[in-house]
Amino acid sequence: MIIKINRRPGRFVAVGHDGLRMSSLDGSTWSNIQTGKEGEVYRAAAFGGGRFAAVGSFGGSNLLAGSADGIHWESRTLDAKYFKYLRGIGYGLGEFVAVGGDPGSVGSSSPLIVRSSDGIHWSDYIEFSGKQILRRLAFGAGRFVGVGDRGRRATSTDGKAWVDMPDAKAIDTLVDITFGNGVFVGVGLHGLRMSTRDGLKWEHRQVGEEGEHLNSVVWTGQRFVAVGMGATYESADGEHWTRRTNQNAPLTVAYGSGVFVGAHWKGRMFRSTDAVEWREVFRSDQHVEAIVFGES
Repeated sequence: MIIKINRRPGRFVAVGHDGLRMSSLDGSTWSNIQTGKEGEVYRAAAFGGGRFAAVGSFGGSNLLAGSADGIHWESRTLDAKYFKYLRGIGYGLGEFVAVGGDPGSVGSSSPLIVRSSDGIHWSDYIEFSGKQILRRLAFGAGRFVGVGDRGRRATSTDGKAWVDMPDAKAIDTLVDITFGNGVFVGVGLHGLRMSTRDGLKWEHRQVGEEGEHLNSVVWTGQRFVAVGMGATYESADGEHWTRRTNQNAPLTVAYGSGVFVGAHWKGRMFRSTDAVEWREVFRSDQHVEAIVFGES
């Protein structure tokens, strides 16, 4: 007997200003466009366990939203007390983990996380040590690795207790991070690229040309692709890279179903098959802060 399993097609989800949430099957045609109140901003999104989740803020509150299909959303708010703001989100160990703190703090930013199994019901704030907040997360090989302000890099095996990389330098601040082929790869300003297997020992530090800020890095299943202003870098191992001059590079990028999808100010959506030549395919009235791909 043959059992047929019905799978939903992969879907891109984009979130942003004024509570924007929208989705696309191919990265070109965007639909199911929803907005909230003026001033609501979703800043980060993730996919895991067959569900999407997004986090952001509005006034003195955090916004948290979850969806099983990227179309129908349920949202919640958490009192941020004007300093406990969420800035990033990842998925691992069967749950979403959102990170943040006080993004305007000069001294201690009071880093924290909240956790959820479905993107709708969230834990209370869980504070952890460190002076700087984490802004981006990746999960792989049984651990989370986060990157944040002033060069902070930290790892956690449970999403609650975090251990910092020693002697982090502000000059090595990473903007984005991903996991693939057993390696975490982080990227940042002026073409900065670094890799680690455990989140504590970082190797293969390389930089590009001045102004080549790498804003996004993704793993395609075969290679890492880092996209920045003027250049796209590719690597199979996070150590040896090939640089290619790009055109119309977006500020944030997701990969899925063989295509790259990105966004640039204001609400301009781009699509590419190689992350080098980008074509504008859609324009939203609201700016897009984050894009994620999910395949159930």
